[in-house]
Amino acid sequence: MLHKYRHFLSIALIITLISCGKKDNPVPLTSINYVIYNVESDSRYSNLRVSGGSEYLKAGNICVGYNCNGVVLYRMKTTGETDDFRAYDRTCPYEANDYSMVIDEHWSYILRCPQCGSEFNMEGGFMEKGPAYYPLREFDCDFYNGDLRLY
Repeated sequence: MLHKYRHFLSIALIITLISCGKKDNPVPLTSINYVIYNVESDSRYSNLRVSGGSEYLKAGNICVGYNCNGVVLYRMKTTGETDDFRAYDRTCPYEANDYSMVIDEHWSYILRCPQCGSEFNMEGGFMEKGPAYYPLREFDCDFYNGDLRLY
């Protein structure tokens, strides 16, 4: 009896998959190639000397992040390993507009959009509060011999 419904089940599955198509993050992938030499002794990044510290990337006149909205750095741990840091594009993924997420003044691991109110947890890498439901775009980074390389 199951073989009678196999064709119907196959069609129903295909229709379900097509109708539940996943939308893409509105913030496109961008690239970065930047090195902060001796990041722990650089006075511009003093907040990154401790676990849980965050700081905006100070790249001078170089455009970083989607629409030049910038990049934020977050210090996960201080073990001296390559994965001590995370780097995120500051563009709010709600509508990929010109608004940049800002570091919360009370919680350094939270980025907040001043326009829509979305909040992103840099420690866990997820949205905490909407209306955005996509994560921020994350850049790869390596910490080696005191230098932080973003790519």
